[in-house]
Amino acid sequence: MAGSAIKHTDVHAAAAATIFREARLLDTGEWTDWVAMYSEDAVYWVPGWLDEYTTTSDPDTQVSLLYHDARRGLEERIARIESRKSITALPLPRTVHQISNLEASESGPDEIICQSVFSVHVYDPRIAKEHLRHGRYQHTLKREGETWKIARKVITLVNDRVPTVLDFYSI
Repeated sequence: MAGSAIKHTDVHAAAAATIFREARLLDTGEWTDWVAMYSEDAVYWVPGWLDEYTTTSDPDTQVSLLYHDARRGLEERIARIESRKSITALPLPRTVHQISNLEASESGPDEIICQSVFSVHVYDPRIAKEHLRHGRYQHTLKREGETWKIARKVITLVNDRVPTVLDFYSI
């Protein structure tokens, strides 16, 4: 299929398989496999809100809830968690990611743009409290060989008043 148009059903199936696998890896704490899903120069961004209707549009000049401009930033966060030196991650919350309303379209022969909505149920065993986070995902997937990699992920939190720590595994 490389170099030729991808069938719509193939686009949707590739997007769903990639995004649902990412969610499972986050929920099971398989960090090495999760971060390997990202290209080296992947952007991971959670914009802040400017007002009730508008999110920030430039992570270099405006507030972001999280921003990494390369996979290296995610790898560094994983290293801190695994070192057990991150007080906010002892113990890690338990999560369940639910993704729906997935729309995927080919934007080039080796690129897929995906839109979806999500809910993440977060249980913090330290304080026996539950939280629900929800919003919209935008993924850009690029083919590297036979594998689809996440080249960009933008997470727009609808409920951005976070009662506890916000980290990659809980959104």
